[in-house]
Amino acid sequence: MTVPLGERATQTLRLAGVTQPGGVAVFEAQPAAPKALHTGPARVPLPPQRERIDPAIAAEAAKSLDGRADFVVFLNDQADLSAAYAIRDWAERGRFVYRTLTEHAERTQRDLRAALAARGVPFQPLWIVNAVRVRGTQSDIQAIAARADVALLRANRIHALPPLASPKSDSDLQHCSPDEPANPVCWNIRRIGADRVWREFGVDGSGVTVANIDTGVVFDHSALARQYRGNLGAGEISHSYNWFDPQGSLLAPTDTNGHGTHTMGTIVGRGAGTPEQPSFGVAPGARWIAAQGCQNIVCPEFDLIAAAQWLLAPTDLAGENPRPDLRPMIVNNSWAGAGGNDWYAGYTAAWRAAGIFPVFAAGNADTARSQSCSSISSPGDYPDVVAVGATDSADTVANFSLLGPAADGRLKPDFVAPGTHTAGQVGILSAYYPDTTSYRDLQGTSMAAPHVAGLVALLWSANPELIGDYDATYEILRATALPVSDTRCGDPLGAPNNVYGHGRIDAYGAVALARVDVPWLELANTRPAVAADGSAEIEVTLAADRTPGPGTYSARLQIYGADLGQPPVTIPVTMIVTPIASPAIVTGRVLSADSGQGLAATVGALGGLGVATDSSGAYTLVLKPGEYTLTASALSYLPGTQVVDAQPGTTQLDIVLQPDQPRIGLSAAQLSAELAFGQGQRISVTLTNPGRRTLHYAASAPTAHFTVRRSDSGEPDAPAFRWVDLPSDAPRLELGNDTFVEEVPLGISFPFYSYVFTETLVTSDGMLTFDVPFGYHGPTTRCFPADEIGFYLIAPLRADLDPERGGAVRYGTVGDGQTFVLSYEGVPRDDGPADETHTLPAPPHPPGRTVVPYTSAPP
Repeated sequence: MTVPLGERATQTLRLAGVTQPGGVAVFEAQPAAPKALHTGPARVPLPPQRERIDPAIAAEAAKSLDGRADFVVFLNDQADLSAAYAIRDWAERGRFVYRTLTEHAERTQRDLRAALAARGVPFQPLWIVNAVRVRGTQSDIQAIAARADVALLRANRIHALPPLASPKSDSDLQHCSPDEPANPVCWNIRRIGADRVWREFGVDGSGVTVANIDTGVVFDHSALARQYRGNLGAGEISHSYNWFDPQGSLLAPTDTNGHGTHTMGTIVGRGAGTPEQPSFGVAPGARWIAAQGCQNIVCPEFDLIAAAQWLLAPTDLAGENPRPDLRPMIVNNSWAGAGGNDWYAGYTAAWRAAGIFPVFAAGNADTARSQSCSSISSPGDYPDVVAVGATDSADTVANFSLLGPAADGRLKPDFVAPGTHTAGQVGILSAYYPDTTSYRDLQGTSMAAPHVAGLVALLWSANPELIGDYDATYEILRATALPVSDTRCGDPLGAPNNVYGHGRIDAYGAVALARVDVPWLELANTRPAVAADGSAEIEVTLAADRTPGPGTYSARLQIYGADLGQPPVTIPVTMIVTPIASPAIVTGRVLSADSGQGLAATVGALGGLGVATDSSGAYTLVLKPGEYTLTASALSYLPGTQVVDAQPGTTQLDIVLQPDQPRIGLSAAQLSAELAFGQGQRISVTLTNPGRRTLHYAASAPTAHFTVRRSDSGEPDAPAFRWVDLPSDAPRLELGNDTFVEEVPLGISFPFYSYVFTETLVTSDGMLTFDVPFGYHGPTTRCFPADEIGFYLIAPLRADLDPERGGAVRYGTVGDGQTFVLSYEGVPRDDGPADETHTLPAPPHPPGRTVVPYTSAPP
């Protein structure tokens, strides 16, 4: 469409044949461009195990009545999933991963299955990793382990939900908003800004499917029933493809202790905007399914494996007819085991290849583990998953949240999120069991992790092109997280660190960064009503008053059904902006307020498309005459605005930007005090930060405990006068007037202030120091401080001597290698008689003593 500069044109698009229930969703998108290929784990890794046969298998067989044990046999040959990362279509990517894994397992397990059948050993093939679940005797165990195609045998170990630090709760609903009791949006939702995402962007997770592996879910809970994917409407419920119980006994989603209902509630819980039904879910528009991997508080590995496999390709209730296209997009895992254990890495690798975003709790401190560095749990410590720690209402890490780094030194946790309001008192309110209207507040990293799962649902709902892209999603989370400094685990000041990771998540900032808004393309309604005949109308406005000048502008409309995992219909949009007579041309530069230098910036009219400056910071806008507010933005600078009355012709306008960084200010540039020997004084200094970013700083005062004692003072530990003669072959320093020699070896380790030195710098004027001065011209004053030396100084003489006029300056290590001696011998002053010489040694001793005997010294 052609539109004159500064004008607008509206066109109505009519869609026909809309058959998907739930209508359509319309998204703005930039022109199609090659997408960076992000990859992840290419092959499913084997569990790390020293022994070929897990010792726990024999122990279980010995205890069982039939002499058999349950175990998993892992084969050496694992499938290559690397090609999955290049597949953009969500359904096809899932089918590829499922097909690759199942075909590989079928082919490579054939001989093992035949051997097991011949022995009469019951078995169950697995395909998410190339493995077989077996129940066998000691004889079976040995026979299987002897096979060349077998890598290892692993027992059915037990993991657990992180221990919950239960708050003291008399009236849980009151704990929704302890800061604002009348507010029906719970404090944790407001803290991360999820409610602003709903209100200001209209994004609530619609079109995204999430899952949890937990204790189950009360599917008909009033806050969850509407979002259950098995709720087909009109009272029809289908649990096939939406619920998995590894035991096969629970035919509908059921919760055994409330934990799974609580975590799912934090992800998708929907409130009614009342104190009785508050809003506590991050993405209340998302759909959910669930797999039970934990029974009460224990999580057997067999159940966790079965749940992981089912999520890759959900089945009907009979376990048949798998549908990888119905896999969830995000999986929350609020369970954990001991850290440094990669046993689940194969399953998370398969998820990642299929585009599933895995979120794990960092783990809670308990009687077995304290909150200490490197205490973080597995699988949260894996490199291909997001681990979430817990914070309180003050954004301070909770006293139970486990810390990184991982065993190999990697940063963990990745992020933190609300996991308690006040430790031990008020936690996170969410849905609970056993009733459909039960609520309870709990605290733990189990409660923090679902905040991140819900936020990813918001991001993918705001920008469907992010679906399946773990790296791009992670980068948005990282770029918008609120950094919190903590050095307790050896990290430098600032973030990231192994306490808070990259920081506390910010849902509003993340969605604002993720969503695509084409400034010159306006949609009257992004979710148009669908008529009875399956048609829908989209009103599109092309705004040439939001462009920086004449030209051709391109974008796309992406039209999705209710399920954002289905491919969209793409409509290209092109607007040709034609010139007008007598345009207003605004030109100028974007400059740094600090340096005056030009900046690489973007400049445009407020709400419109901007243009990039050139290397000198120059820009040009061609506009329809009128008044505009220009905005300019540059990396590491605060955005700037300037109002301009743009008349026909050329208007010159420079925009100056202030640095967006912390600044340190001190109430006193220099501290001074006059003290008697042994006297102390407290001095206060006020630090200010006039900048816009958080200032992280460290203040230190190196200790300098010293005393000065004369040999004739009679004080305890006073030095005895002892002259030290250097041997005749002691090295001589070639010093002229007002010169120095550096890197003079001490021959000892000499502690001085907070340093330990093995070399020194010697001046011609009776001084030693330990760094090279910027310029040296001899003593500049008779009193300290010594302006001529900018570092720590030993000045036994500090007189204007001139070794060029006579004498010698020699050094050596004496006294069984324990004392360094620097000897000035017969050296005259620069401005005195040549026959008036001065002699003294200046010997440092360990540990940190300096003894100076004088025989002839200048006044």
